[in-house]
Amino acid sequence: MSRSKILMTASFAALIALSARANGQTAAPAHPHVIVVKLVDKGGPMPYAFDPANAVAERGDTVRFTNTVNVMHNVRFTKEAPGSKLGATMTGPYLMTKGQTYDVLIDGRFTDGTYAFVCDPHEAIGMKGTLIIKGVSVAAGGK
Repeated sequence: MSRSKILMTASFAALIALSARANGQTAAPAHPHVIVVKLVDKGGPMPYAFDPANAVAERGDTVRFTNTVNVMHNVRFTKEAPGSKLGATMTGPYLMTKGQTYDVLIDGRFTDGTYAFVCDPHEAIGMKGTLIIKGVSVAAGGK
């Protein structure tokens, strides 16, 4: 790509960001991340857990729940932030075997705030976690 095309592309991107800032809009992260939450067996009387139990994500990120053992797990949101509309994402599929994953894209269904989640088969023994969604403001310069 020529230098002039690169400069034009960069200028156009800057204009879009300035326009969004002037209109009070927020933007997705410049580089979305995959946040991995493992479903683990740590042994003991309350063996099953989410690792980490608390995760933070921004719009555009993907939260990947990964089963690390051959035990049935799932993810069900039990609390959502006001204004969110999770729909079918509220309850994920059962992950039956080691290596299976369930991806949740943090998109417009999620508003900023706190979301609590559990594993249905193991909720009674404390398998729960928290997801915090933080918006990214163009005015704040992103991350």
